Amino acid sequence: MQQEQRRVDLHGLTLVAGVGAWSAGIFIDSFILLPSFVLPLLAAILLTFSILCWHEHQSRLVFCLLLCLLLGAWRYNSVSLTDDPQALSPSMGVSVMVRGTVSEEPKLYGNNHLLFVSDCSISRDKGTSWQDAHGQLTVQAPGTEIEDPYGANYGSVVELQGKLLPPLSHSAPNVLANMFFPRIRVTATVGNPLLATLYSWRVTLSTIIEQVLPEPAAAFLVAVLLGLRTPALHVLATAFSVTGTVHLIVSSGFKVTLLAGLIANSTKWLSSNKINAGKLLPAQKRGGWRRWLSTILIMVSIIIYAILNGAGAAALRSGVMGELLVVAPRIGRTYNIYTALAFTALLMSLNDPFVFWDVGFQLSFLGTLGIVLLTPFFQRLLLPIEHLPLGHIFTENLSVTLAAQIATLPILALDFHLVSLVAPLTNLLTVPLLGMLIMLGVLICVTGLLFPPFALLIGWVALPLLNYITFIVQWCASWQYAAISTTIPDATAWIYYALLALLLSTMLHKWPVATFGGHTTKQQPIPGLSKPIWKLIQLGIALLVIISTGITILDSQAASTNLTVTFLNVTSKGQPAGEAILVHTPDGKTLLIDGGMDASSLAQELDSRLPSWQRSLDAVFLTTPGQDHITGLLDIIQRYAIGEIIDGGVLHPGTTYARWRRTISERNIYYLMATQGTNINIGRFVSLQVLWPAYPLHKGSNEVRDNGLILRIVTPGLRLLLLGAGAQSTYALSKLLDSIETPSLQAEVVQMIEETGMPFPGSLDDVLQRANPSLLLMTPAALSKRQKTGIASTLLSQKRVWQNIPTLRTALVGTLQISCNQRTWSVNTV
Repeated sequence: MQQEQRRVDLHGLTLVAGVGAWSAGIFIDSFILLPSFVLPLLAAILLTFSILCWHEHQSRLVFCLLLCLLLGAWRYNSVSLTDDPQALSPSMGVSVMVRGTVSEEPKLYGNNHLLFVSDCSISRDKGTSWQDAHGQLTVQAPGTEIEDPYGANYGSVVELQGKLLPPLSHSAPNVLANMFFPRIRVTATVGNPLLATLYSWRVTLSTIIEQVLPEPAAAFLVAVLLGLRTPALHVLATAFSVTGTVHLIVSSGFKVTLLAGLIANSTKWLSSNKINAGKLLPAQKRGGWRRWLSTILIMVSIIIYAILNGAGAAALRSGVMGELLVVAPRIGRTYNIYTALAFTALLMSLNDPFVFWDVGFQLSFLGTLGIVLLTPFFQRLLLPIEHLPLGHIFTENLSVTLAAQIATLPILALDFHLVSLVAPLTNLLTVPLLGMLIMLGVLICVTGLLFPPFALLIGWVALPLLNYITFIVQWCASWQYAAISTTIPDATAWIYYALLALLLSTMLHKWPVATFGGHTTKQQPIPGLSKPIWKLIQLGIALLVIISTGITILDSQAASTNLTVTFLNVTSKGQPAGEAILVHTPDGKTLLIDGGMDASSLAQELDSRLPSWQRSLDAVFLTTPGQDHITGLLDIIQRYAIGEIIDGGVLHPGTTYARWRRTISERNIYYLMATQGTNINIGRFVSLQVLWPAYPLHKGSNEVRDNGLILRIVTPGLRLLLLGAGAQSTYALSKLLDSIETPSLQAEVVQMIEETGMPFPGSLDDVLQRANPSLLLMTPAALSKRQKTGIASTLLSQKRVWQNIPTLRTALVGTLQISCNQRTWSVNTV
């Protein structure tokens, strides 16, 4: 019986051995590049011997394995760029011009894009002559947009000008150089139109999630469902690495399996035939157009999902194995995880031998293999716990976590320099909720496309779940010994896997068949509860969350009686990054003035001060189209439903302002170009007066600053004069004094922007004398570290007549909030 079981287990493993030899050939040739003419000659000789020894099983197997080894080496040799005279490497350190095509979807890292450019040609004489250059090039470029309509995206033909630098660490062997912030010009668009469309859909779905949920919960769900890292995820990325839960925010086979299960359940009616099910033969159960239609729907969904996950190595590995899992029963074959892994590795390395150097592929492949091989042994060790209440769930999740971590430990140490000590606990508390999270994410995307208000209701249900997982991850990451920082040489990783293979073979010899109590039973989610009752409980919890959120909305609207003006502390890497002002009126209106230059920081500041259910703003004001005002707003007007947008217009718009107006048009938002004399009522209690600019706009050397909006907010008990960037403009201030009467300038609080090395004009004294403020607020432009610490303050270094006015600077004290109850006002740090 035991021998029969072993024969069953080894069935089909010939392919595994062949792919192992193929992979070994690729690795050997990467270290010892063999002559290209020798490999096909040796392969032909081995093929001849294999045919001659076809009837001798052992000899045939040996020759076939050696043949696979040589073929793998030959495949690597065919694409190797070592000693290639036309490679990019000889131009290292030289300023050149490069033409090429963006071959992958750009990756977001903080505030930068990482582009992968292939099919390159290079010019060393400023574009006079060009020659082909082999190898892939990575390009680091500024930008926080997932898809930039005016920048480089997948399929863009780009012309780069800059210096070639050594490739980034842990790059694949075919990546020969890197360019850091070169000049980029997009000349055309090519590429696969189907991939481009799916990548565009990926951006659309991520935008829907961001419109429904606050940050960073939205960024987390986007990463879970789509494998896309938005800038707002940056605050959580380190915590996921420290706790060993990175697999939650990257592509994985587990997610593909969950998706296939969701599609299979939703298409079950196509293959259901309960009346005649017992009378059908096995071949009849496999056939039938309805069953094949269900299978095709699942397969297409897996393909689309793999592409929506970025079509990276890990996503493709998961997709191919998911396809095999679905197809095998339909053609009457038993799904073998080892054969599926081997076949997937063969397909991907045939297309691109460098895939073995992709960190995502390594983690995905080794993690899956480790779960399959090691989980049974950990379950055997934890068998006594399985008899306790919920013991089955506990042992299964803990065993899977330990197996995956042991299998990927050297890769994590090599590439991330971290070994998590809290991974078992963190995964135990979070992974069981992943299936529900993916289901809710899919529902949010589908309903967001068809009926957005219903997507908000689903978002209310998903938000507590997202907050719980992010809290657990951050809580575990905050422990003193949550992870160990380490650096190991490559040789240590090879020794580790050799010892692990030896230990595993010993355990397999001792326990050839893993048994867990001799039988398996389907566990109830909670003992004593039937499946229908458990579903009713889940539905009741969801309804309770929706009702409680609705009550909270009504209470918060009824309780709002004060005007609050919050000067948000928008930062980038700890440094001030422009201004943003959030206004709440007594009757529940909300408006945002400017957005700073860091979209992620603004999103966190704004979402932390708005109720989780509020995904709309009544008005958005852009006072000037400078980067430290408009960048954050570009993200906000895509994530929130905006009532109206007001700015002062621009005489000569740049690409950023053009994108601003294009987004307004695409989202069909009401737009108003405000000029001097415009009065805007925000609710019943607040009036916003536009004091500048006048029409027509001024033409000059600094049109952006000279034509910036100067606003005055008036409400019972408080007047605020927002000079903004106009405080630096001699032209705007002098014209303001000429055209506006003193009563219309008076204000209890005056806000203005200070900028490094930019002195305030003398006419500012006259404006402040007329305004006669009780408080002066200084908000930063995109300031340097020196000004943040107050060493070279423009304000304090000058002898001005208004120097005795009490002054607060958000660059030093952080976020400030002014509150007014229609009689008195106060200012506090928040």
